[in-house]
Amino acid sequence: MALVLALKPARPAESFSHLYRAQECGGVGAPCMVSGRQYSVLIPKGEGPFPAVIFLHGSRGTGQRVIQSAFLVKPILERGYAIVAPTALEIEYRNGPGTRWVWNDAYYGRDDFEFIANMLEDVLARFPVDPAQIVTTGHSRGGSFAWYLAFADIDPCLKAFAPIAGTPVRGQPGDCASADFDFDMFCSHGHDDTVTPFAGSGSSWSDPGYMGAVEATLTLASSAGCQKDEVVETDSHDQRVLSDCDSGSTISVIGYEAGHGVPSGWSDLMLDWFEAVNALE
Repeated sequence: MALVLALKPARPAESFSHLYRAQECGGVGAPCMVSGRQYSVLIPKGEGPFPAVIFLHGSRGTGQRVIQSAFLVKPILERGYAIVAPTALEIEYRNGPGTRWVWNDAYYGRDDFEFIANMLEDVLARFPVDPAQIVTTGHSRGGSFAWYLAFADIDPCLKAFAPIAGTPVRGQPGDCASADFDFDMFCSHGHDDTVTPFAGSGSSWSDPGYMGAVEATLTLASSAGCQKDEVVETDSHDQRVLSDCDSGSTISVIGYEAGHGVPSGWSDLMLDWFEAVNALE
């Protein structure tokens, strides 16, 4: 799993369009609209309701770009999962505008938590998605937002989270300071990540920095009252598993020898974890 791939658009009509159904909105070139904002969705062919992956793109990304990423989406659809990919609004970066998830609505003047809640309600009304089988993930800034969504507890359907290369921001805990939670966490991070370092980054006058992957996971495990701490090593990654938690949660962090990106084979690895967690519920 050392190979890391960026979310580059594929040509779904030629590569994996046979795996999903035609629909009025959500597909390539036709995102769905809710509360004046966009999300994209692909639904597998066959009988539903289907389990689903909500994928939060990184900075400057879009949901449309996510659903056109064959290496990410194809294995998800092949396993009978829908994929839902919302799009963040733009902010002004130093080198121009671009999309970005935000968790400080007072500063940015918008509420991305409310958007995700509204989107989920719309998805469940429009599409044959099983509300009891939803996992929320995201890459980079989207991974960080997945952490904040976990603690925001915006909907009882969102109880499993799998962020990639994204952790909470130092000094911006949001609701993460609370020990009152009931969700499972599976985070993945490259040891050689220089954008959001595996070991975390310090704060400066212009950048508060990010928590390290293990640091964030162990902090969460401490709040959850986890009693068991195991490390499993494979040829492709190492995994630290925290279990026997007072909260009933399962918490783990995977480290792989690569940088900032979505590791090859991640979709199947994450879904294996999700299905094992669901079996314990």
